[in-house]
Amino acid sequence: MWVTGPSVADRRAAAYALAERLLAGQRRVEVLDRLNDHDTDAERIGLMAEVLARNGIVAIVPCADEGVPTVRARHAASGTRYVEVCVGGREGPEDSAEAALGVLAGQG
Repeated sequence: MWVTGPSVADRRAAAYALAERLLAGQRRVEVLDRLNDHDTDAERIGLMAEVLARNGIVAIVPCADEGVPTVRARHAASGTRYVEVCVGGREGPEDSAEAALGVLAGQG
């Protein structure tokens, strides 16, 4: 799950709110927060997300749009599910998390 949008704070808040909801539902989750490692580029973090997803772990990546097309293509080539939610224009992180849950459930 790639959480995109213009505001770093909104992306991060939505990612962690989504992780909390998924953990409460007994899902295995990992937030790959690029802000904790400035040297990690989108392609590398995309590979980490893909490996986690192939092993049944929901990988949540709060990120800007750069590198996303490459990551999306890599996931498609490997047959790994890729989901993207933009938090721009939402009321807040909880609203974004709710929208992301809907997309994961196939309702968005």
